Amino acid sequence: MGLLDALLPHEAGQKLKIESWDKIEKSGDSTQVFTAFINPDEIALNYSVLTEQNPAAGATGNAGAFLGTSPFQVTLKFFLDGTGANGVVLDVKAKIIEFYQTTGYDGKGHRTRFLRINWPGLIWYRANQFAFDCILKTAAIQYKLFKPDGSPLRAIITATFIEKRTDAEILQENDPKSADLTHVRVVKEGDTLPGMVRDIYGDFKYYLQVAKVNRLRDFRNISPGQKLIFPPLDKTKKQ
Repeated sequence: MGLLDALLPHEAGQKLKIESWDKIEKSGDSTQVFTAFINPDEIALNYSVLTEQNPAAGATGNAGAFLGTSPFQVTLKFFLDGTGANGVVLDVKAKIIEFYQTTGYDGKGHRTRFLRINWPGLIWYRANQFAFDCILKTAAIQYKLFKPDGSPLRAIITATFIEKRTDAEILQENDPKSADLTHVRVVKEGDTLPGMVRDIYGDFKYYLQVAKVNRLRDFRNISPGQKLIFPPLDKTKKQ
């Protein structure tokens, strides 16, 4: 038995299901649900490590400081068969509309919906992660067979989902105050550089070093939405 075989659910009746909400907190029952007609026969899990692109002088051929990882991505293929070959009657067009409405890809609202992919028995990226909270990144539909009137009889939906978690969930997993890691922070309304430095390093006195790393001409001039890098600092050095 291969690794993928060990991870895929084999119990009868356990189908992959996508639930969706209009808010990231996912409070209450999901308002839309898409259930796979046939469980995907493969799943692609992808993530990338982010490093500083300007390593220290003399570090030729060496990756820069660790900055974190890009959002985790999952790609799935959904096979829809309306021929009745497996003994189940399916309206392919209606199933595609169900996918659109669940993922928020139907043009309604100002953004796609917040999703949770449930597949019993499958462990996702993290050891204790049995569901995947995400949003739809891309979707492509390939029609394979048609009725005489042009209605689709077979189709494949290839969809990529990108992880989307609440700030509280991310903070619970990571230690945001660890001064031994490189942090990337987005400036919020009311933030000051000394205050952000104090939260990460435990002392505001390192703000000039951080300003230099971020090439800030004036440490007072930071704006909401701006990304700042807070690298590991040698606290034994005289400031």
